[in-house]
Amino acid sequence: MLDKLKTKVNDEYFDKYLFYNCESHNIIGIPYVNYFNQRLKFSNEMNFDNDKIKIWYVRNDNCADFVYGDNREQIESTIPKKIVKMINKKELFLVLSTGSEFDCDHFWDKVVNYCVEIGIGEENIHFITSNIKTQLPNSHSFKYSGLPHSKYDVGVCWLDKYGDIFPYTDEYINKFKNIDKEKKFLCLNAHYREHRHYLYYKLFHHNLLSKGIFSFTLGQGINHVEHEKERMIEEWKSYSEHLDVENYDESITILNFLPINVEQDNFWDEYYEVKNPKLKSINSIYRPWTLKDINMIEKTYFNISTESNCDGDHGKFSYFSEKVLLGWITQPTILLGTPHTIKHFKNLGYESFDELFDESYDDIMDNDERQKKVIQEILRVCEMDEKKLKDICFNLLPKVQHNQRVLFEHDSIEEFAGFLESITND
Repeated sequence: MLDKLKTKVNDEYFDKYLFYNCESHNIIGIPYVNYFNQRLKFSNEMNFDNDKIKIWYVRNDNCADFVYGDNREQIESTIPKKIVKMINKKELFLVLSTGSEFDCDHFWDKVVNYCVEIGIGEENIHFITSNIKTQLPNSHSFKYSGLPHSKYDVGVCWLDKYGDIFPYTDEYINKFKNIDKEKKFLCLNAHYREHRHYLYYKLFHHNLLSKGIFSFTLGQGINHVEHEKERMIEEWKSYSEHLDVENYDESITILNFLPINVEQDNFWDEYYEVKNPKLKSINSIYRPWTLKDINMIEKTYFNISTESNCDGDHGKFSYFSEKVLLGWITQPTILLGTPHTIKHFKNLGYESFDELFDESYDDIMDNDERQKKVIQEILRVCEMDEKKLKDICFNLLPKVQHNQRVLFEHDSIEEFAGFLESITND
């Protein structure tokens, strides 16, 4: 079990670095990876009298009020003028980081302009990004996008709860095939997003909701609704103009049926503790949404993954999070998200499910047209003869097994170490 989670990085490797302007829980957006909490060194004081390699680490949320609200005070405290000389002399290394899902390149334009204004050379600004299509200079795009520590985050909780069958054993595959499927698809949605609204409407309009296990909670849990109906209607009105919405009034009326919840009411309320003592040494807790109920997977043929963002920024932005990854490592999956995600997954060594879905949607740059194509595929597969659907999906299970193995192959700690080496070794 632990062999799957080994890193090639020496335990003492990170001792030579010291991170300023951040805390361990802000590094790459993963607050609970014990490895980083135990090994990375941080300082809250601007005392540079030491022999460490010094990193000035700035997360996107430390700049948001400046970028969106012109809060000059925020950016001046986040990137103060007193560090400019050290950065330009390469005595201190400036890293602008997005450790979350949303990271279009142009977010950083205003921050870069500020840096140049106070005298920081553009060549001395380094980026970490979840955008796998980034065009930012001096940038590192995580191979696992908005989920950089996939095997330590997603992998640990699956091994902890389902370690006897995950990665799927041949015995479990045989059992899986013999379980009667109550529904055709599994599609779990939390926060309101317009593309999720579109999917919800199309499934409702075509009387397909009853053919799947479907949730749309509007927030992280049934008791945490984040969008009022009036706001949803306002956002949907403009978003739906170029989509094939046959009955607009119906698309509004169905909002009255939300939230739809298939989880326990307290599902989102707290992190889950890792039970296995060996795994606990790597990660002590995990987010509940990085783990699916295996019973829901057993009861369905395929997964519909709806990412947090569907806007590809005219081909300049693409990412993935746990939502699509959890599909690919559990059952055949179709994706409602940004373009070229499937292409990127294949480059990572994963296998897709083109025997079931026409995956040409992955190459469609126009957001509206890509969504329409995905919906067409979902409707087509939902209406497929069940015996044919069953045969195709069961024949795809070896691909799912392969994807589960690939999950544990990438060493994200080594990747992070390589990034630090690349910016500090001149």
